[in-house]
Amino acid sequence: MTYPLGVLTLIAITVVWGTTFVIVKGSLETIPVSLLLALRFSLAAAAFAFVRFDRRALTPALWLGLLAFAGFATQTMGLSITSASRSAFITGLAVVLTPLVAAVWFRQRIAPRVYLASLVAVVGLALLTLRGGEGEGLNGGDVWTLGTALAYAVYIVYLGQVATRASVPALAGMQHLPMALLAWLWAAPELGALAHVPLQTYLAIAYLALVATALVAVLQVAAQRVVPAAVAAIVFVLEPVFAALFAWWLAGETLGPAGWAGGLLVVLAMMVAELRFRARGGRTRAGPT
Repeated sequence: MTYPLGVLTLIAITVVWGTTFVIVKGSLETIPVSLLLALRFSLAAAAFAFVRFDRRALTPALWLGLLAFAGFATQTMGLSITSASRSAFITGLAVVLTPLVAAVWFRQRIAPRVYLASLVAVVGLALLTLRGGEGEGLNGGDVWTLGTALAYAVYIVYLGQVATRASVPALAGMQHLPMALLAWLWAAPELGALAHVPLQTYLAIAYLALVATALVAVLQVAAQRVVPAAVAAIVFVLEPVFAALFAWWLAGETLGPAGWAGGLLVVLAMMVAELRFRARGGRTRAGPT
């Protein structure tokens, strides 16, 4: 996969992610958080049943699975309490946390332009997702989602470190096994609720598992082989942009002038980050500087 195709793939991933806020929010009206995650991760793991075991992927997949479970669990818990727009904004803080994690934990040097792009993106996210004037202050769902932002930031950076250590299907698929195991341990007291879940919710979970989880995992591993983690984080800022568009389409929400301004700032942030990773003389750099 080439660098431009990797960036386009990450953008496509954000489109899929943008659909999940409305779907998860609606599904939680008929199924507990733990059961939704257990079914989602189990079905996603089953989609990789054909993948051959790869010992090189064992340790990376375990850590990726733990980080992904933490991100999904805290985000889904947060969505059961807070609004989708606030969840999207707080999740977007991963854009700022990603270069900080890379700098502090993995001791990578990050160009000042990446920090500037991250700050511009956060301002855009604020305009886009808080356009409704939700000013009731921090709630429990917001706190859960702060954990999501941190987990996703570490996941993005760690994936950038290990993406080339094993085959894409093995690394993408094996991480779902610890995710499913943890989810079923959490869901054990709620198993009786399965009998009361409507068919529509099961269909929604199938989409979340097969498209938004399994397929996205393969595409993300492949793309982050060629796209640096800091650039990937900026691209992922588009997630709430698409979330807002789907909310308008499916739930009748209006974007408004502030929302459009926020979207433009998000695109500007992407451009700033992309310019930094064009090497001197037109060659694309392979990683953060």
